[in-house]
Amino acid sequence: MKKITLLFLFCLTAVSWSYAQCTNPVYQYPPTTVNISATPGLQTIAGDNWPQNEFSVVSGLVPGESYTITATPDVTDPDFTPGAMTYITVTSDGTTIITSGFDSVSFVASTAQITIYWTLDAACNDGPNLNTLTEIECTSCTCTATAAPVIGNPTPSDGNTMVPIVPDGADLLITPFAWEDLGDPSDSFSLSLGITPAGNDIGTIPNATNGNGIIYTWTENTQYYWFVTGTNCIGTTQSAVWTFTTAACNETAAPGCTTLLLPADNDPDVATVEAANMTREVNLSWNSIPGALAYNITFDGNDLGNTAETDIDIFGLDYDTSYTWSISPVNCFGVATGCVTRTFTTEEDPNLSVAQFDTQSLSVYPNPVKDQLTIKTDLSIDSVEIFDILGKQVKSISGDNILNNSVDMGALVDGVYFINIAAEGKQQTIKVIKQ
Repeated sequence: MKKITLLFLFCLTAVSWSYAQCTNPVYQYPPTTVNISATPGLQTIAGDNWPQNEFSVVSGLVPGESYTITATPDVTDPDFTPGAMTYITVTSDGTTIITSGFDSVSFVASTAQITIYWTLDAACNDGPNLNTLTEIECTSCTCTATAAPVIGNPTPSDGNTMVPIVPDGADLLITPFAWEDLGDPSDSFSLSLGITPAGNDIGTIPNATNGNGIIYTWTENTQYYWFVTGTNCIGTTQSAVWTFTTAACNETAAPGCTTLLLPADNDPDVATVEAANMTREVNLSWNSIPGALAYNITFDGNDLGNTAETDIDIFGLDYDTSYTWSISPVNCFGVATGCVTRTFTTEEDPNLSVAQFDTQSLSVYPNPVKDQLTIKTDLSIDSVEIFDILGKQVKSISGDNILNNSVDMGALVDGVYFINIAAEGKQQTIKVIKQ
């Protein structure tokens, strides 16, 4: 069952109303904001909304573009009755109504984020627990692709029988899950995983990132199946169903500690270089350990997870600041313990002078943040880029798609991020902790 809390649909009391006031926020589904691409073609909001004053929050709309929202009930659902309809109310902020109607509505976006309500009728009555496919389409967006995606060359490779399971704290990790776009590129991916040839009985990860690992209750000597679905503005294509088998662990103990190489311990003047996110970066390196599958990184008190490399670039550093770091090798048995921690201090700012720098009128709150991060500024925001501490860009948003100076970080994993804000020719990078 999708959920046990009741959701929402529409009602009908006055036929003369242009817009019914069905904006009672009973239950949000999906429970997080749905981000869509500014491309033509149907994009799913949810496969199973209910017409019970349920609401969905959708972001990524482009003001000025035309959109159509549809609701299609599942005719195989036991709660379906012939002629069943869903009433749709579209709002810009949860209360200000843009349009409403039965089953399909169209409008021109005035904001990047909207809230949509689903009810039985325009009188705001609750309907049955009827699974309803809800979709949105940008009807005026253009498409540069010439064909639907073609996806292949998976990692783990198809038929691989020795895929290691890597401890990651209390979790079990297989990494990476990667693939290639062999034709026109995809705008988004989903990844499905299973233990049967169908390849999806464990579940599906929407908005999957190529090259990420998957934490799951993996078991040794077990065959798994998986596939990737790619979507672009032409259409959606599912890859072949691939298979791999996890390896047995023959280790009897966790590995020993490695030797840290650079920066040297207590180095008071470590040179930095400018990173892609406009902050400073330093390279950390260490010796490889026989049998190690990965190396767990702890930097400045933060667990950054595992890497298979023996050197990494750390981003978001400041001038003339001390940092600590340690590396703990990992094998299938566990993680090395008691490994040494080193300290280094970055160089002084070569441009530092007695005069104070002009501070840009940009700040963010709350910090730490759980879901919505608000940018406090009187400037017009051009763009926001979010980087993790290893310098990987995890999100990029144009100013047109930022509603009320708010950025949704709810889907990001907990950790340290750097928010690079560009506004009226100025740039500022701010460190944010996601909890």
